[in-house]
Amino acid sequence: MYFEFCIQNAILLSKKLVKDLFHPESGACQNSMNYHKLFSTTGVINVGLIGAGVFGRTFLSQSKMISKIRMAVVCDRDIDIARAACLQAGLTPDEMITCRTEAEAHDVVSTGKTAVIRDGMLIMDLPVDVVIEATGKPDVGANHARLAIQNHKHVVMVTKETDCVVGPVLNRMAEDAGVVYTPADGDQPGLLMGLISWGETVGFEIVCAGKAGELDFIVDPISRTIARGDQVVKFDDRELGIFTGGSGEHLSNRYRVSDGLPTVSVADLCETAIVINNTGFGFDVPTLHAPIAHINEMPDIFCGRDAGGILQQEGVIDMVNCLRRTEEVSFAGGVFIVVKCRGSETWRILKDKGHLVSRDGARAMVFRPYHLLGVESATTILAASHLGVSAGGLEVNPRVDLGIRAVRTLLPGDRLNIRSDHSIPGVMPEIMPSAKIDDDSPIPYYLAAGHHITRMVHTGQLLTPSMVDIQQNSVLLELRQKQDKLFNT
Repeated sequence: MYFEFCIQNAILLSKKLVKDLFHPESGACQNSMNYHKLFSTTGVINVGLIGAGVFGRTFLSQSKMISKIRMAVVCDRDIDIARAACLQAGLTPDEMITCRTEAEAHDVVSTGKTAVIRDGMLIMDLPVDVVIEATGKPDVGANHARLAIQNHKHVVMVTKETDCVVGPVLNRMAEDAGVVYTPADGDQPGLLMGLISWGETVGFEIVCAGKAGELDFIVDPISRTIARGDQVVKFDDRELGIFTGGSGEHLSNRYRVSDGLPTVSVADLCETAIVINNTGFGFDVPTLHAPIAHINEMPDIFCGRDAGGILQQEGVIDMVNCLRRTEEVSFAGGVFIVVKCRGSETWRILKDKGHLVSRDGARAMVFRPYHLLGVESATTILAASHLGVSAGGLEVNPRVDLGIRAVRTLLPGDRLNIRSDHSIPGVMPEIMPSAKIDDDSPIPYYLAAGHHITRMVHTGQLLTPSMVDIQQNSVLLELRQKQDKLFNT
């Protein structure tokens, strides 16, 4: 149900659509928000996908079932991966043609078949309406998005590594060019922004909004173990109660017993920063609280300390690690808002129906317990192409950055190698207020990734541009400098 809320609000909050959808005299809504009516325009959208990873493959497979979308181009640096993704999605060998030049690709697209290419730059001059950037490469993603916007194509930005560094400037560039730059439904940032906008539209006062970790913490009372994916730790009989009982009073002990199981990832912090930049919400601590908690405990945990919670302030973005038994519903990858209960009778009724209300009746949680990756991204593409609407915020500004702090001494020549889970050995990311890039300011995490250290960095120091050999031909750096100037950060 909250999936519908998310897209509806992305549309309702658009200034252009609010004007179009409401009668100028009566103010009555002229659109029922039935999806078939909402996207009733004729024509097929040509989509170009750059990056045939997990997200790209899920969208590619789903696109075969959507009559209003045609996968015109599939691109990956590894052409075999691109072809395999097409076959997995149900395309026959005759429906996909490997192309090496723009002319070849143009001919294939014009026949209604799918062009499979290695070079994403070829898409820019092809008859493609929407580009999905899903490479996961910060500088590459920045270049593709910039060129797509310059060539008057809408951009669905799945590469969060790019978005958290230069998303605001790309959004502004798209607005100036008359196209849409948007996060994707199916990814947590886009879904959380939608849930926040829905909550604000219906009049909720949001105490905290956030996402759930990608993997639940699954407790087994019989074997006395707690597992996160394939990682398992044991606890003893005396510690069973901290996992199976209580309403948040055992949080610190859960951290202690679960030592060795990660509670916050780089990707979590990155996605949080994106949501903050799109919504104007704040953050409470630089690495998030990320409690290990049962779903029913969350309205009692995500509130101010004066109410028995963990927050120093309200109106912030955070995350949770869902604690559950094997047979209980998963919250992995979901999103939530904790709201104040205004109208005691309403919330008493809802609590009696089993909805999540805090023990003191002051707060409730509304949540969406899943995200479906590219399976649900069609609404983003339809809204961008047919309605000119982004799933992102109304005012996207560079409010925060993801900084990078040394957790051990770094020596000249050390390379900041980024792993598949986004982590870089020897450093840790943290959320901080956005600042103009100069020699002494903190350098954004993904701008530093992959580069070498130029001078000794001591444990605990924040990395700055003067400590890293950033390539001056970096598109990410160029766009960031443009963003700093444009927004006067």
